[in-house]
Amino acid sequence: MGLRIGARGPSRYDADVRRVSATLVLVLVVACDGEDADSTCGIPTERIQVVASAIQNGSTLRAEVEFSTDGGPGKDMLALCDKDQLTIAGAPAEVVVRPERVVYSYTREETGTPSLRFDLQREDETSVGFTIDVPPAFEVTSPESAAEVSRSMDLLLEWAPPNPGESMRIELGEEIGNGVCLETDVAEHDYKGLSGVDIEDDGNWKIPADVIDSGARDRCEASYRFTRMLNSEYPSELADGGYLEGRVERIVAFVSVP
Repeated sequence: MGLRIGARGPSRYDADVRRVSATLVLVLVVACDGEDADSTCGIPTERIQVVASAIQNGSTLRAEVEFSTDGGPGKDMLALCDKDQLTIAGAPAEVVVRPERVVYSYTREETGTPSLRFDLQREDETSVGFTIDVPPAFEVTSPESAAEVSRSMDLLLEWAPPNPGESMRIELGEEIGNGVCLETDVAEHDYKGLSGVDIEDDGNWKIPADVIDSGARDRCEASYRFTRMLNSEYPSELADGGYLEGRVERIVAFVSVP
């Protein structure tokens, strides 16, 4: 004889399951609302700030765009709403998720084109367009890549062509990251500061002997980053506080020796 299972009424266990399910649904709804609050959905265009850059490194031209709300230090970083579309040079931007922010990027082989076009199409059918101009390209002629550079001798950094009347930023980095090998007490040559140092873009810059020290180490693997920058016109439709910047960067690795 088969086992017959009779019908039963709702148990206390069933009630608990329903309460837990309802709680989970509520949590998911709140989470979704939180995500919407961190997107451009429903935010007027005039309250959105944009920080965008176009960087030419000699082989590729790379663009990055970030969105945020106005409001000073407490502003929120924003992801684009699903119905907001960003194109760069006519192509959909790639979405890159980073800690606490979303970046929209685009990369192509360098073709010599000195500018990039950005277009933001909003869900309300309004649009904002802007162009970032990249400054003139250059090449570093001294030091040569992988050269041994003596700290006890003057070093002449050289690049061509120069861009008179503008500035060049020089940064010093180390292969081990932020680095503890090379250091200096001379403010004018504090290349390891947050942004390096800005100098006249006249094609050369002399680093005097002994202004850079290596502490207890003799040899240090390091690099100089040369950056030429140009600001482009910021669109009036967007909130103040953002900026558009074109950059040309060159990195030369070398070995620092006594």
